[in-house]
Amino acid sequence: MTTIETVRGPVSGSDLGIVDYHEHVYVTPPSWLHKQDPDFALYDVAKSSEEVATWAAAGGRTLLELTAVDFGRDIRKIREVADRVGNVHVVATAGYNRPWYMGRWLHAVSEDDMVRDTVRDLTVGIDGTAIKAGIIKAGSEYNTFNEAARKLFRVAARAHAETGAPIITHTTGGTMGLEQAEALLENGVPAQRVALSHMDRNVDPAHHAQVAAAGVYLGYDCFGKAKYGPDSDLVTLLRFMIDAGHGTQVLIGNDLGRPSYWRAYGGGPGLDYVLTAFVPRLRSEGFTQAEIDMLLVDNPRRFLADEARPSPGR
Repeated sequence: MTTIETVRGPVSGSDLGIVDYHEHVYVTPPSWLHKQDPDFALYDVAKSSEEVATWAAAGGRTLLELTAVDFGRDIRKIREVADRVGNVHVVATAGYNRPWYMGRWLHAVSEDDMVRDTVRDLTVGIDGTAIKAGIIKAGSEYNTFNEAARKLFRVAARAHAETGAPIITHTTGGTMGLEQAEALLENGVPAQRVALSHMDRNVDPAHHAQVAAAGVYLGYDCFGKAKYGPDSDLVTLLRFMIDAGHGTQVLIGNDLGRPSYWRAYGGGPGLDYVLTAFVPRLRSEGFTQAEIDMLLVDNPRRFLADEARPSPGR
């Protein structure tokens, strides 16, 4: 089985267990962003470690750490959190988040240099360390897929061609998912190596079915965040996707990139919310254990290890 690169070294796909496909455990945001919104600063190793440990105690095994360099990635601190917790695999990110965070940097750095740096992070190490990323990231803005975004997606596609690493995107407000998928597929990335984050910020079942028809994974990560809508909407969406034959294309995560979301920082719902609150709700709503395992274990393993998905109905 294909191995997956974590901050503590490669692991087998069979050892991934329950996966949170989209998370942030340590973030030092750019100064301008911190001034604009201090709630992006997740930079207490002890508190982050405490929170990740509660998630592990609830059954979690693998976290995909989606903090890209333009959002404030600190790979040494991410590794320190992983070392403190010990029994959790943390997969770091290469590539870039979105044009808005990059600003002039996006235009000042050539596409070739961005590809070079992304490949280096995946194959050599990040920021002068031997810690390698296992994922490539790219993103676009709300309701627009302009040339700035296309540049980031070309970088991601070219880095994938050199490394084979999977790509997880940022969609702003759940928009431009289909355009993102088309851009990557047109540049030679296999659909089963693409996952679109935050799609549940746009809870439109028909649209999700249309995106799923492209063959990519759809990431849902708004659980417990009432500002994006009630969990009942997500229960309904998951039931629709499974019944429509797209259940094997859904990934589940928290995306708690703010200290106000973490109990260890004084907020909520907490990193263990999906496992301790939402999964029990799924059971109460009639979801089977096999369906829950598909969402939390089987789908992310197939995505990360590049396994073929079963045919609908299997």
